[in-house]
Amino acid sequence: PAWIREAFDVMEAKGMGNDFTRAVEWWTVIERQYGWRTSSKGLGTEHRPPEVSHWLRVLRRNLQRTPAIACETQYRTAWWCWWSGLQPSWRTQDGAERPVMAGEGPWHQLESPGKNGLVIVLLSLMWWREVATDSTLPDWHAAAADVRWV
Repeated sequence: PAWIREAFDVMEAKGMGNDFTRAVEWWTVIERQYGWRTSSKGLGTEHRPPEVSHWLRVLRRNLQRTPAIACETQYRTAWWCWWSGLQPSWRTQDGAERPVMAGEGPWHQLESPGKNGLVIVLLSLMWWREVATDSTLPDWHAAAADVRWV
């Protein structure tokens, strides 16, 4: 579908490193497995960064338009809370309440194919990288690695 090609092209063109690129590539494999359909059920919204909600409501029709992120550290904190909350219960968390890249089990919480699914996580990660500072870039890399692991 055109929306997948457009999202893939936008994210791939950013050149945001191996983990992010691999996560984007795996996303297309997952969407193919879903038969390119879009679920009416989106990912959970608890703790979702307000900038993501704003983009979904106002800017969504244009992938080139990104939401303004006024405070990158607040966005980082909200992003990790949101992402951690989306994880299945079998996935343990570290001392910072971030998911640990270990374990196995069903991924029902993240099974939301289409425009309301993992593409939103990937786009939100891309927006974060665009404003990341030297002090928060390691957190972004950890997030990209975790999304890739999933």
